[in-house]
Amino acid sequence: MKNVISLLFPVIALALLAGCQSSAIVAINKTLNMGMELEPAMKGRNIAGGVTFDEEWAGAMPYAAKNQLVAMGVNKGDPEYFMRIVRINTRHPAYAGWMASGDKIWPTSAIVPDHLPKLHTFDIVEIRQTGTWEVNKDFAKTGEGNIVVRILCKYGDPGYDECLDRQPRIGKHRGFGETGTLYPVSAKEYGFRYTPMYDQKGKALR
Repeated sequence: MKNVISLLFPVIALALLAGCQSSAIVAINKTLNMGMELEPAMKGRNIAGGVTFDEEWAGAMPYAAKNQLVAMGVNKGDPEYFMRIVRINTRHPAYAGWMASGDKIWPTSAIVPDHLPKLHTFDIVEIRQTGTWEVNKDFAKTGEGNIVVRILCKYGDPGYDECLDRQPRIGKHRGFGETGTLYPVSAKEYGFRYTPMYDQKGKALR
């Protein structure tokens, strides 16, 4: 595995530095993660996770963040690129040497519905987690994929720390894990609206 990573490193570095947005990023991610799929406890259910960066236009995200969006099915110029979308960190309930500690982070993405306020770093949200890879591919067309269902704890609010105590926990990490709420067959059952938030140059439309 070390040999594979060493061979891929120049490609990875070039892709990140150049801001490369291509399907090759998906293949690289899968290779580095040994083709892994998330365990059942992290797919097809609602889970809590933390917002990684303040919500902004995908085109303004750091290169590494944009490339991670590609692995989740959102490429530069796609309709989803101009919607509200955030990076979310989730945690594995079990993973090899990190068994039950939650110390293995899995970054993913989720589309934000129109009615929610702007999300910020350290906000804890509930997401409808659908799968491992390309979880927001063709969302604008199908209405299916990872979405933010609700805000659980708003960073900066009084009582934020107490709010974390009331959330799911994986190991020592508060605000991660299954929420136990209903996971509908379709994301459309929530009745949320998702409209473009940014124009082609990244200017907010509202």
